[in-house]
Amino acid sequence: MNNVQKARCIIDNFNKNYVPTGCCCAGNTGGTPINATFTIGSVTTGAPGSQASASITGTSPNFILNLVIPQGATGPTGPTGATGPQGVQGLQGVQGIPGVTGPTGATGLTGPTGPTGPTGSTGPTGATGATGATGPQGDVGIQGLVGETGPTGPTGPQGDIGPTGDTANG
Repeated sequence: MNNVQKARCIIDNFNKNYVPTGCCCAGNTGGTPINATFTIGSVTTGAPGSQASASITGTSPNFILNLVIPQGATGPTGPTGATGPQGVQGLQGVQGIPGVTGPTGATGLTGPTGPTGPTGSTGPTGATGATGATGPQGDVGIQGLVGETGPTGPTGPQGDIGPTGDTANG
């Protein structure tokens, strides 16, 4: 129960149990007692460490009690409450300034050799190159087979007459 609730409880009990005996409230100088009632007016929080105070306003028999109650010391921190539900996602923020480009990383390992590709089409024939130097004489090969005798050739022209020979042996 806080201080305001306590004050109201005290006043309510006073109003229920008070039996006037001829007090001199609001100018009553004796004689008929006044059935005064008190109601709570303003309840103000005073500065920490200040004195509590009260003032009574209103006119007889209806009085108003105004209270000033000093602020109490801060209590210990309570336990952490349960986590609330996830809130709605906020709007997209403004694009930031691009950062500086970082240094180039080290060259990675060489990957495995890929499969051989298909054979390409034959290209055009190139120009003939210069004649090379004559090579050394090779070994004589084996004798080949004798071929067939060829046909007889034409008869040649008549030759000159030769000198006469020695006739002595007769």
